[in-house]
Amino acid sequence: MEDFLRDLLQRVSEKIRSATAEAEKRLWKLKGKLDQDKDGKPDLVEKALQEAKKALEEAKARLAELDQDKNGIPDKLKELSEKAAQAAKAAKAKAEEAARLLKERLGKRGSQA
Repeated sequence: MEDFLRDLLQRVSEKIRSATAEAEKRLWKLKGKLDQDKDGKPDLVEKALQEAKKALEEAKARLAELDQDKNGIPDKLKELSEKAAQAAKAAKAKAEEAARLLKERLGKRGSQA
């Protein structure tokens, strides 16, 4: 019985070593496919990083085009914001004037009664 177990254990150990060697071989092969330029970094990751850097540079350039006065706010947005603030101020003034006129009218009616 002991011989049987020893033989079984030896065969299992050999299978494990063989499977480990095969897995390691496949891993190196896969690593070689992913890193064609052999710099230690997967080429796909490098390409994605380069594309992200390029997109960032393009975004920075576009923002610089939109922000001619270099204050960190795109000029059109600043212009729209200023126009919106002016419109809000004018609307507030008109609302206050309308409220004042309404108050005067109601006051006159109250004094006529």
